[in-house]
Amino acid sequence: MSQNVKGTFVSAKSVAIGHISDVLAIPTGTTTLRLTLSGQIDASNTVRTQKSINGGHTWTNQTTYNSAQTNAAVTVAAGEQWRLSLISHQAGKQIEYSLNAES
Repeated sequence: MSQNVKGTFVSAKSVAIGHISDVLAIPTGTTTLRLTLSGQIDASNTVRTQKSINGGHTWTNQTTYNSAQTNAAVTVAAGEQWRLSLISHQAGKQIEYSLNAES
């Protein structure tokens, strides 16, 4: 786990849902997570932030995004874990993402 998570949700010929990003662990002193989403994100290609407060045993859905975001601020607390989940996706589309923890 790191303080920066970057990647791409992409599917070839079939629809792909349920993909999950790597986990971003929030370190002591960090109060904000910066979220960037780009690519072919729209009403048919969406992602959702998820938060865990128990070491990744369970995850709580947070905000669903269906449009590009540039360094959108999300309030976080030390010890939390955050990730993105792909909840709708059309074949041949890709969504780039970046999660960055900042204090």
